[in-house]
Amino acid sequence: MKFRRPTEFHAADVWELIEKCPQLDRNSLYCELLLCSDFADTCVLAERAGAVVGWLSAYRRPRDPSTLFVWQIAVHPEVRNTGLGKGLIVSALNRRSCDGVTHINATVTLSNPTSGLFFSAVARELGAPIRQVLRFDRQAHFRARHDSEYMIAIGPIAPSISNPNLSAGAAYGARPD
Repeated sequence: MKFRRPTEFHAADVWELIEKCPQLDRNSLYCELLLCSDFADTCVLAERAGAVVGWLSAYRRPRDPSTLFVWQIAVHPEVRNTGLGKGLIVSALNRRSCDGVTHINATVTLSNPTSGLFFSAVARELGAPIRQVLRFDRQAHFRARHDSEYMIAIGPIAPSISNPNLSAGAAYGARPD
């Protein structure tokens, strides 16, 4: 497994991977192109034998750069439940572009309990507290077109790869690229 910074040439591969993950909202191909180019420093691509099998879209929150917001994690069905999702997060956290990150945020819907369980496991592995609060309301923000999104807040987290709690990424060699 190889973790790397995406380029604009990976956008179509990412878009196709997300199509294989029906629990995820599918963004436009253009959105994936912007993530793979303008946000490449905090996004992570996982490749196995040259094929894209994992994707983390994330960015540092503009008003709080100590927080990495995880937008989406996509893992190919053939490699699910292997720790790849955690490896993607660890790879991002250990990049120079994430120096100073002490918290992770994400949003999840209650209709996707797998994501909630995943982030709980990440928090446990990082030895960090986790909180969940309503972020975007179904009625007020989405006009009943989308489920409410709950903010998952993890942190503070240890800032170093030397933390033994980051073993999930170590299994994949999640080091800065």
